[in-house]
Amino acid sequence: MPNRRISDDLKEAALRLEDRGRDTTEEVLEIVGFSRSTLYRARKRKILTGWVTKAVAHGRGRPRTLAEQDAEYLVRLAKHKPTTFLDEYRDRLERYRHLPASLTTIHRTFERARMSLKQIQKMASECSPMSRTNYSRRISI
Repeated sequence: MPNRRISDDLKEAALRLEDRGRDTTEEVLEIVGFSRSTLYRARKRKILTGWVTKAVAHGRGRPRTLAEQDAEYLVRLAKHKPTTFLDEYRDRLERYRHLPASLTTIHRTFERARMSLKQIQKMASECSPMSRTNYSRRISI
């Protein structure tokens, strides 16, 4: 019977039955109803880790480009000195943190921080319009 879930309690009970020594391995397997390899895997895991349960899988998926500290830096930068364009955040990350990040990465970092581009642009519009105009002119060349 492949691909069926065997409870951890049943595996523990099978190991206790076998350790008790009154029953042979074949009798234990007949009582609990699973294969010899399952019993041996459970015993091996119990010896190695102290538990018959599998370890919880951590870190699934692709790792993030920006570390947590870099994302916090980006959010603090947006709150302290907001700008209208994501290019400026990318330039600052490259200059001060030596991190090449795409505009999409920066945008998603703001989304995870629950900051929309509209909020950031609104904060930037409340700042100096002269510096914003100079930057627009500089990147249009």
